[in-house]
Amino acid sequence: MEIRAADTRNRLSRVARLALAVCAALALGASAAQTASAMTVSPTLITTALTDVAVRTGDQATLRFRADDPRGGTVLIDLFVADANGRIVLHPIRSREVGVGSVAAWTGRLRLSPGHYSYYAEALDSDGRREGSAEIALIRVRPVPLAPTAAALKRATAWAAGRAGRVTFAVVDSRGRLHGWRTGWQCTSASVVKSMLLVQYLRTHATVTPRMRDLLARMIQRSDNAATAVIYDLVGRRGLVRLARLARMTGFEPHGGWITTRMTAGDMARFFRDMHTYVPSRHRGLVDHLLASIVPSQRWGIPPAAEPRGYTVFFKGGWLGSYVLANQAARLERGDLRLGVAVFTSGNPDSRYGLRTITGVTERLLAR
Repeated sequence: MEIRAADTRNRLSRVARLALAVCAALALGASAAQTASAMTVSPTLITTALTDVAVRTGDQATLRFRADDPRGGTVLIDLFVADANGRIVLHPIRSREVGVGSVAAWTGRLRLSPGHYSYYAEALDSDGRREGSAEIALIRVRPVPLAPTAAALKRATAWAAGRAGRVTFAVVDSRGRLHGWRTGWQCTSASVVKSMLLVQYLRTHATVTPRMRDLLARMIQRSDNAATAVIYDLVGRRGLVRLARLARMTGFEPHGGWITTRMTAGDMARFFRDMHTYVPSRHRGLVDHLLASIVPSQRWGIPPAAEPRGYTVFFKGGWLGSYVLANQAARLERGDLRLGVAVFTSGNPDSRYGLRTITGVTERLLAR
């Protein structure tokens, strides 16, 4: 069997393409050799990886391919991704039936280290014969820019340490690493826990009635406590604990009612950044809509620091009294960047102090 690199998609150098083609051929040849004695090759069956792809680590990508054979019919396709040494690092499609001559695709996140890769398809026709030729396409994976920087973290920590009251913050950076100040301190959640109630309710309900959608909207967008009481009765303490375990929260602790739940900034920064992991795909649009459309009077803290810098902010805040306790947790997205941020404050000397603390920490984290 022959494996080729198309000259018409020469986005990388010809040398790089040839090297990847050779490595992919080695990978493909290794698997083909194992079955050569049991399978024959169809010289008219050709597979083609159609488009080169350039993404950042962890981004979603679409890999398109086609099988061609003048005999028509259908074939079974396996799709492979190989690194620059020819080692197979992903096998995203296994024995998918595809019509000959039609374009097929796989879409998913490429959680690969920065570098050059190739992808190709193997095919098996109805007579059990393999493809005679496989044409590769290239994948270039670029690193995600680092945010926040070490200098930004240092400035945010100094600001938090100098504020009155009790302050803790955490940020999960663009490469998934946790940083912060007193990230493991347990704090009273107030309404931040409503984000967990939202996620756990949707995890356990395939459909959302108009009445329940209205209650969820009131709970998140307006932080309505009466609506929250209804959701909490359905989710319960056990539901929150199950979600906390799923998200590997180490500092989560039910304590009295929902409003006095204990949690840490570190846990909530991770939870918000990776929230889509815990939400069924059919409900992710609803979750994002609600968390991005909090009423203006509650858009203090993180949003005024992040939005002018071009970030979309998905967040939930919580407070007690005249903001003697003020907390927020958020996911920030801008282009390739995705951050999780949580800032918890208590013992604030006046009603605006804690809000300024949260804004100040966020401003410093996002400053260049």
